[in-house]
Amino acid sequence: MKYRKRTAAAAIIVLSLLAAGCGSASNDEHAEHASDNQEAANEHSGHPASENGNAGGDSHSGHGSDGDGDASEKPAADLSQEWRFSPQNPKPGEETNIELFLYDNAGKPIEKYEVNHEKQMHLIIVSEDMAEFMHIHPEYAGEGKFEAAASFAKSGAYKLFADFIPTGSAQTTITSTLKVAGTKETAEPLEKDAELTKSVDGITAALKVSSFKAGEEADLTFTFNDAATKQPITDLQPYLGAIGHVVILNKDLTRYLHVHPKDGNGSGPTADFSTSFPEPGLYKIWGQFQRNGKTFIIPFTVEAE
Repeated sequence: MKYRKRTAAAAIIVLSLLAAGCGSASNDEHAEHASDNQEAANEHSGHPASENGNAGGDSHSGHGSDGDGDASEKPAADLSQEWRFSPQNPKPGEETNIELFLYDNAGKPIEKYEVNHEKQMHLIIVSEDMAEFMHIHPEYAGEGKFEAAASFAKSGAYKLFADFIPTGSAQTTITSTLKVAGTKETAEPLEKDAELTKSVDGITAALKVSSFKAGEEADLTFTFNDAATKQPITDLQPYLGAIGHVVILNKDLTRYLHVHPKDGNGSGPTADFSTSFPEPGLYKIWGQFQRNGKTFIIPFTVEAE
């Protein structure tokens, strides 16, 4: 496992989303779904992609770190990508093979990658209404190719964020879009949570945010209690090498932050993170943690001013 510690906390990315084609892939045991009803899920990621398939790299949140990237201002010339989905427009519940090919600026496959938080690649998948969330880990098949498999709970568009570190390069995130066939379902509007307290799998989590002012450093503190006994939970387990991870997206999926804890390890009852909301508006926060061998997710929606 390789931690990258830097200074504040969160990669902030303006993303141009890609459409894609077809291919084949392998299963990933870490694929899960999560919704506002607190279905279970998993973790990670960070940086930009342009419409012609070029990707950008910049600094990315480690365990208390910071960085920002803007695909429109920092197009990268040293990496290109090709996404393939099979089937290209899957039905809800249908297993979909995902292939991602990565090339350098000479068109040669990028063959070496750093292990970051126990994996060579983290793939975050979010539905356009932000109700569905997956974090899976594609397997490296060699010659610049990563493979994974996923199924999607409902029709509509999904955004994919692939996070990885080519050896000798910066942490990078590239993106794509997948359309799931069928009549688009009516989505509940994304609204600010009146209270930042949720219960999932017998665990009650409260979130305290030190500042909602855009551009200002904000500490995020999760506090965990047993939902039945109300006693503090002190037996959280490491999840991908840390007490937890946080993914944050703005309402239109153009601002993406991946935040790691200030202190890499711990077992509760609190987990502390630090980030900054890049601009005013609604943001959805997914906190990802593990207890008794099971990963769980706590989603919150907040509004930056």
